[in-house]
Amino acid sequence: MKLLASIILTASIAGGPLLAHHGTSNYAQGETVTLSGVVTEFVFRNPHAFILFDVKNEKGEVVHWAGEMNSPAVLANTGWTRNSLKKGDQITLTLRMSKGGNPVGLVSRASVMVNGKRVESEQGDR
Repeated sequence: MKLLASIILTASIAGGPLLAHHGTSNYAQGETVTLSGVVTEFVFRNPHAFILFDVKNEKGEVVHWAGEMNSPAVLANTGWTRNSLKKGDQITLTLRMSKGGNPVGLVSRASVMVNGKRVESEQGDR
């Protein structure tokens, strides 16, 4: 939990309020990145869920990332649960980058692969 608080504090100082409702203006339009890493925590609560995960950069150094998602209710409508991600899961996902250049982004929920399998149902939004 201290890690989440630290990420939120850093992001809010550097790039505006991370948890603001409809705060997608903090993310660059059209600038996406696909990352693979290891889940450290999945925060499935209002107002937005978060995936915290570690990614090794090109130098082999671990970078701690935070990916903002939809609300738990929206995620549940597409097949997500609080147990969809667990600490240690291998993930690949695409996200829109923070305008501030921090390792924070807005996750494209349909892109998330966990241990080689897609989380979201094939039907997408119902």
